[in-house]
Amino acid sequence: MEKILFIGMGAIGASFAAQMKDKGVTPVVLCDEKRKARYVKDGFIVNGKRYDYEYLLPKETHYKADLLFVAVKYHHLTETINQIKNFVGPETIIVSLMNGIDSELILSEAFGKNHVVPAFVMGIDAVREDNSINYQDPGKITFGNKNGLEDSKTEFIQHLFKKTAINYELSDEILKKQWWKFMVNVSINQVSAILDAPYGVFDHYPVAFEILELAMKEVIELSKAMNVNLDETAISQFKGALHNLTETAVTSMVQDVRAKRKTEVEMLSGQVISFGKKYGIKTPVNELLFKMIQTIEYMNNVQ
Repeated sequence: MEKILFIGMGAIGASFAAQMKDKGVTPVVLCDEKRKARYVKDGFIVNGKRYDYEYLLPKETHYKADLLFVAVKYHHLTETINQIKNFVGPETIIVSLMNGIDSELILSEAFGKNHVVPAFVMGIDAVREDNSINYQDPGKITFGNKNGLEDSKTEFIQHLFKKTAINYELSDEILKKQWWKFMVNVSINQVSAILDAPYGVFDHYPVAFEILELAMKEVIELSKAMNVNLDETAISQFKGALHNLTETAVTSMVQDVRAKRKTEVEMLSGQVISFGKKYGIKTPVNELLFKMIQTIEYMNNVQ
């Protein structure tokens, strides 16, 4: 039996855990004592159905995961590394479902790059309110090795996703596709959070999409400096993908702002600004977005 462990049961983590449980594979959930008490009491309500799991505490040592999904917020990643260390064995595969471009690097530095398979989530429109998560589009997980080759780790993940009917793509150019997703998140997550706008605004109103383009072009220039080499076709690809998203759905950053939670701005424009300084690329659009979202957090009294 596969030993699947999730840490981070927000909209993404809870949605994919539920999809797996519906197909007969029940993940285990890692959390602290406070969350465990809440999870045991309330469970997770996904599309109107309650889901309960076995919950592990970070201090436990009896369990080694075959596959560990990390779906936490960026500002919790350092804490998460300390929480998962007892559950990573010699053969454990770690898959990050986080936004951004550097969670795999951080996890690789902590546990060794042989444990980490790069991945990202696209297309899911899950919205979380307290313990209730609803989605129409179940999304897709794209994953693959940086060398473009398949191995026992990618075979195990592929077997699990086939078994549980998770939509997936095994990519032989995962780094470039991760940068494309990073470009998407940097643009629409941040701009939508500032405007409090659903996906449909950017699909139907050209001026709104033009704002996204300004942010995306800075990421494209960075990718060229870092030999990833996105080009303008990446923008067209996103414009096409935007048509397939639920018009009234909103990004995770909009959800964070509305709930007055900490956003992942440091992982998005913050990372763009950092890369820009390192590689000599100007990033004025992302510098402005960064300051605007920081101001929203200040007004929301977010620490």
